[in-house]
Amino acid sequence: MQEINPIMDRYHALRHRQQFDPAMLDYSKLEQHKGLLHQLAQVSNSAVTVFDMYRGEHAFASYNFGELLGYDHDQMAAEGNAYFDSRVHPEDFIGLLGIGIQMLEFSYETPAERRGDYKMVNEYRVRGRDDRYVRIIEQHQLLESDAIGNVWLSMSIIDVSPRQDVDLGVKGTIFNFRTGEAVALEQLVEPATVQDRSVLSDREREILALIQLGHLSKEISAMLCISVHTVN
Repeated sequence: MQEINPIMDRYHALRHRQQFDPAMLDYSKLEQHKGLLHQLAQVSNSAVTVFDMYRGEHAFASYNFGELLGYDHDQMAAEGNAYFDSRVHPEDFIGLLGIGIQMLEFSYETPAERRGDYKMVNEYRVRGRDDRYVRIIEQHQLLESDAIGNVWLSMSIIDVSPRQDVDLGVKGTIFNFRTGEAVALEQLVEPATVQDRSVLSDREREILALIQLGHLSKEISAMLCISVHTVN
């Protein structure tokens, strides 16, 4: 997957911009949430996960992934993130990285006290039962911040989408459930063109160098006097 390395690197660089102090992370809060999360999965018939931004791994997965999508719980436990990633359609995996980058940038630019007002709603394809692709809806929402406002634990609620057109790619939206405001997210790279782009232009190299230094798209746009769309 060499062709997506720049996007992957950018995603991880953004994720690591947050500086966590392990001594300030109270994991008893996660244990307190687990009972309610299992109840949520049972009542809503939705699969639920919690992602730990500090450790970079899924810290919780509800019991019903096997029932909903045919996932193997033993493999989930043994392989962790790699198992979840392996179930995503290859083209959608690229799109989700781009959407994840935009969501992280949006979160960092949003005051900590307002981050809990937003959900990110994604639709994409995963391998379900019998290894057939099925379209799912995934809602991400902040579950816990640390004591200095870092995004720490993120909850996801996963359902099978009523729109089962498996030719559709990734769709992403940031939604403010208090105001009704919705912001559509774009794929940063079109999956069909990624493998054809083996040579980077001087401008692309310049932008990637600034990304590597941890600058956001908006900051790069201002520094180079180009639009955010061009940066993306």
